[in-house]
Amino acid sequence: MATPTRLSRQEIVDKLEEFPTLPTVIYELSNVINNPMSSATDVEKIMSNDVSLTTKVLKLANSAYYAIPGGVTSLSRAISYLGFDTVNQLVLSASILNALEFEGDAPFDMNDFWKHCIAVGIASETIAKATNHPLPSDMFTCGLIHDMGKVAYLTLDAPSVLAISSLAKSEGISYLEAETKLEFERHTTVGHLLAEKWQLPVQLQSVVLYHHEKNPDKRNYLSADLHQAVDIVYLANVFVHALKFGDAGHSKVYGMPKDVLERLAIDAKEGYKKILLEINTAIGRADEFIKIIGGS
Repeated sequence: MATPTRLSRQEIVDKLEEFPTLPTVIYELSNVINNPMSSATDVEKIMSNDVSLTTKVLKLANSAYYAIPGGVTSLSRAISYLGFDTVNQLVLSASILNALEFEGDAPFDMNDFWKHCIAVGIASETIAKATNHPLPSDMFTCGLIHDMGKVAYLTLDAPSVLAISSLAKSEGISYLEAETKLEFERHTTVGHLLAEKWQLPVQLQSVVLYHHEKNPDKRNYLSADLHQAVDIVYLANVFVHALKFGDAGHSKVYGMPKDVLERLAIDAKEGYKKILLEINTAIGRADEFIKIIGGS
């Protein structure tokens, strides 16, 4: 198969300008939730302007993944059980996935791709809880969108993504290694450019850009909190590949990163096995959740 013509960095930037913007509700909601004086009523007032998004959030809240006793029929009840931050992250996650919806022939099954991404989100949240991260739901969103650059690139230039994925699977190398070998722009860079365009929080931007970089010295002056977020998603991605859940465009399974485990204070001999089992269990009960958040 002939290698497609490579898009330049500027061509990618120009094409990303044609991407849809995220709904204003996510920015309004973020402002309200970050205001300590806000109430559930304030959140409901903002969400009332987007009925489809509200419906999806309530479906997610009622899934077996959260297992709220008796279920919920209103955002106020969902907030009382899940908290402001989790509801905010569900809104942000659903909005990003809607904006990244791809229509057309893809080089890999998009349902399986989103299964991988959602599983990395679930794994990130599980690792965050195990390592006492203050906001595990934030880590869910970080994990969920870590590979958004692949979908963005797919929309911009499907033949190139086909070439990358085909090389990765035929040679048993990672998607990133195939990008490098073919000298295409990395999906991490494409995703970061889109994250900047959408003005996503710096934590999300950092994870999208560095989720394959386990060396902190190569992450360009991130704060300790951002390093921790990147480490969590890096490890979550490794775990999900080990579980062989979904399809990220390649089939390579990574070795266990002992340095990342050490930075997260996870025992490299036995401690990680317990977390891996918890991730597998969480993914197992999230089938309905995956169908809802991965749908339109």
